[in-house]
Amino acid sequence: MPGLLETLRNAMGLTRVVAAPNQSDPPRSPTEEILNRAHGHARSVEAGLPVAADGSALPWYTYPAIEYCNQIDALGLNVFEYGTGNSSLYWAHKGAQVWCVEHDPAWHETMQAKSAHLRGLALRIDRNAYAAAIEEVGESFDIVIIDGVWRNECAVAAVARLRESGFIILDNSDWYTDVALFLRSKGFFQIDFSGFGPINAYCWTTSFMLPFRSSLSDRFRQPHPVGGIEVFKGESW
Repeated sequence: MPGLLETLRNAMGLTRVVAAPNQSDPPRSPTEEILNRAHGHARSVEAGLPVAADGSALPWYTYPAIEYCNQIDALGLNVFEYGTGNSSLYWAHKGAQVWCVEHDPAWHETMQAKSAHLRGLALRIDRNAYAAAIEEVGESFDIVIIDGVWRNECAVAAVARLRESGFIILDNSDWYTDVALFLRSKGFFQIDFSGFGPINAYCWTTSFMLPFRSSLSDRFRQPHPVGGIEVFKGESW
């Protein structure tokens, strides 16, 4: 028996037109629609660089962390980044004043060609000089990003140059558990964004370290993202 809605449609001469599916195009899964198309993961894999669906520069953070960063009004903020790349360009395009340091001469040369909107792009191949590059700028910072080499030393230097209202972004915090522990011991509260990100076929964690002390910090357990990988980073305190 037809339902009431169908009866009314027939009485009014209305019919539903259902487009025949294109048999050559299999239905897209939510993974393909959201991850590959909306986030641009497929394009980042093809480019070998962290880019959005429209080809614009993205940080090599997890997508949940990137979505959070997209909400930040960075105009006029002082940003220092350990490790250069598309994240440097991303923050500069958001209106931040960006200084960064790189340890790899070849990559530094590549970034120099893209550095017109950066305030500073240093090359430091020595561990101590690399960590101390933040002090050379002569500024304090709203955001310090730790996403390069020698992260232990960089964390120590970052704390000293961070503004009272600023925060630290620690990428791969599920690998650099000692660095995360150090920052928590200095009164930072850790907020994790785990999931997929550009290029990689696995999940990881990007953490925002906020400078306020909470008794809950002592109850914090290190992130183990579903779909993550175990990494021996070969570095310790």
